Amino acid sequence: MAESDLSKLLGTLSVLRRDGVWRFETIDKDEASWAELVSLRDVRNIAMLFQESEGLTVITSAEDSTPDANRWVWLELSVYSDLQAVGFLAKVAAALTEADVPCNAIAAYHHDHIFVPEAKADAAISAIEALRSQA
Repeated sequence: MAESDLSKLLGTLSVLRRDGVWRFETIDKDEASWAELVSLRDVRNIAMLFQESEGLTVITSAEDSTPDANRWVWLELSVYSDLQAVGFLAKVAAALTEADVPCNAIAAYHHDHIFVPEAKADAAISAIEALRSQA
């Protein structure tokens, strides 16, 4: 069952580092074709798609040529957080701010997901897992 109590969320928080390195891309709204993306899903290893007013944001596997500034590690917060939970991501973001780690957060149905720069992944994991002691 989904948890909304902040103390319980923090007290049971663990981080799963998902395989791979990821990048963010955008496809202009006038060029975005869902049919093409569906057919490319397996070829491009697309993890997530977001429809925005400007176009599609696509999170896909990074390549060797992907610039360092767009190489992200995917961290799954391994607690089943309620979509109505208050303050959970704020605590995570504050811990990452304190550790000087930028992040891109995505709240999904079962878990929250944080993308952090590849070079700062270990610092991010340590900062997030340290939140357990604040529960």
